[in-house]
Parts: sequence; C-alpha cells; structure tokens
Amino acid sequence: MLRASSDTHTDCGIAQTAFGECVPYVTGKDPSLSDQCCSAVRNIKELTPTVEDRRAICACLVQELKDAGGSVDSSKASGLAGACGVSTNVIPTSLSFDCSK
Repeated sequence: MLRASSDTHTDCGIAQTAFGECVPYVTGKDPSLSDQCCSAVRNIKELTPTVEDRRAICACLVQELKDAGGSVDSSKASGLAGACGVSTNVIPTSLSFDCSK
C-alpha cells in the first residue's frame, strides 16, 4: 500500500510515495524485493528525464530515507535499479548520498 503524502501533487511527493514501496527493502527491514518496489523504480525513472529532475528527485528520496530512520543497506540500494531492470542513477545508496552527480 502506498504511503500517502500531503505533498503528493508534486513530482517530489509522487516519487516519495512511490519509493515508500522500496524503503523497507533498502533499509533492510524486508529481505525481499517486491514487484511494487520495482514498479515504483520505473515510475521514478519516468519522473527524471533531465539532470535537474534527477537531482531534485534524488534529494527527495534521501529525505524520505532520513525520515524513515535507521540506516540504508548500500548494497541493496545500489543494486535496486538493476534488480528491477531499470537503468537509473537516481536511487540514493546512503543517507549522505551526493545527488549533485
């Protein structure tokens, strides 16, 4: 189930709501990758056609991970897009991920 955000009408809010499906996996609370998470990764890629879009959405996802508390399993996070068959570099792999690249 998607976690609703009060800001879901913005690309950031849409991305955060979608990425909510992946947070349990990348934080190590869920050992298996869900189809919903992969669908979310595909949706996030669609929101990021430009470098500026990728930087903005990445920053939103970092904030969502910080808000979720705990730590990020960097190996799960770094392999997430590939495991879902998506080519994107917008998925943060740590709470201090540099979204400017």
